[in-house]
Amino acid sequence: MAKIVLDEIQNRLKLINELKIKIQVAGIDEVHELQPIFEKGLWMFGAQFESIEFTSNKGMTTVIRDLLGDKSGKGSLNRPDFVILPDSSVGFYARSSYDEDYNEDGLAHVVIVDLKTTRLDLGSKEKEQVWKYVKELRAKGFVKKSTRVDGFILGSQIEEGENEPRTDGSNIKIQPYLYDTILTRAEKRLLNLYSKVKNAPFLLEQKEQLNKFIEPIQVKQQVLFTQI
Repeated sequence: MAKIVLDEIQNRLKLINELKIKIQVAGIDEVHELQPIFEKGLWMFGAQFESIEFTSNKGMTTVIRDLLGDKSGKGSLNRPDFVILPDSSVGFYARSSYDEDYNEDGLAHVVIVDLKTTRLDLGSKEKEQVWKYVKELRAKGFVKKSTRVDGFILGSQIEEGENEPRTDGSNIKIQPYLYDTILTRAEKRLLNLYSKVKNAPFLLEQKEQLNKFIEPIQVKQQVLFTQI
């Protein structure tokens, strides 16, 4: 049990530190550099996304790729779990719903994570794009009237006046976020986790090791120099 807790804290620290470094790079390759981080880090968005039941949904990805007319776009065959666009990549995650007899009957919650490359403004255009995804998934039967949908658009800057989410009823919300905001929330949640477990009886013998884990982890970033 102690090892599970320590490993989880360490993994989350690594994700936070990697994200801190990568978002400082202008024009970051979000497909290979950022999506793998959020694929393992939905917990950064809040406690309601902690569930291990959230999994990448390739069926929804295929629907959106068909919508965009990009069935074999660059990188799509190598990463079939993401929709890859010129300035972003989109991941689709879902948690199943069940009927009264405990049989799976669709999706209870869908999460759309649209990662924009750095130095690109987020605005109404980006919200509208995610809304088109939701409408297409509704048309194909993936999203029911009762399905909760959270769309997160992440970037390094947001247009003035575009911080507010776009909503449709009580169960669909499309929200732009700064990478820095998500980092701050993730660090706060991690510290809250640490404060809850640091005095747990099963961790007392590993307290020194736990303190080492909570220290910032150095993540090496390769620096490339181009001769002009």
